[in-house]
Amino acid sequence: MTNKFNVGRMLCWSPYLEIGCGPKENAMIVTYDGTFITRVDDGAVLNVAYGKIQEGSGVNLKKGPKTLKEQAFIVNMNGTVSPASNINLVLGVECYPMLRLVKRNSPNLVKFRNAKLLNDFSSKLKREDNDIVNGIGLDLISHQGFSLVPMLQKWLKIGPFLASAIGRGPDHEMLRAHYYKDGQIYLPKEKGYIRVLDGKLEEGQPILAVKTAAWLWLPKAKFVVNFDGSISPYKALHLGFGFYEPVYSRE
Repeated sequence: MTNKFNVGRMLCWSPYLEIGCGPKENAMIVTYDGTFITRVDDGAVLNVAYGKIQEGSGVNLKKGPKTLKEQAFIVNMNGTVSPASNINLVLGVECYPMLRLVKRNSPNLVKFRNAKLLNDFSSKLKREDNDIVNGIGLDLISHQGFSLVPMLQKWLKIGPFLASAIGRGPDHEMLRAHYYKDGQIYLPKEKGYIRVLDGKLEEGQPILAVKTAAWLWLPKAKFVVNFDGSISPYKALHLGFGFYEPVYSRE
């Protein structure tokens, strides 16, 4: 099986540009000076997100002053690329895609097996004798055998808060949630809430699990569990949770 997809632009947010797999015709043109991998178009350099040189960290493009820790890479003899500060790691694609906002009419939309339960039990969470104290499983009816799962084994510290990306993964790693009447989705085991990155309700925005205390000064993130089993931001019902997945060809 050959992968006909090259690295290309995915999403702009903050001072960074996310990158990922896309059509070959959208591939980036870069230069490599032995240390930095630089995009020809604008001089942005390949960068490890937040300087966290660990398995599961994201890689993006960043403009501005160059720094060795986050932006120095080694091109290995076998064609792989490693951060210079840890050659045991290489660039790669996640086994399971990251949860993002997609259009409600997109084939990438996900639907939840327990959507009705989330709605039905939202009014009973205050009861001490209820049987959903640990939350309702976020397993997917649109992707049989898969669930929403945390994509990092440890919380990633980003400035003043702790966060983890959410992705699609095996049922045994399933996240469990409470859906409150005010629209918030709480993860009792992780003691955090589901939020859209930067609060920007736009197609392509990543969806994260964020530790509770860190976001107390921000407005609540409100969601709607729809009748079709999907979940949408309260203020952007034309969007829903979903995954972007590249298509591979067999040759």
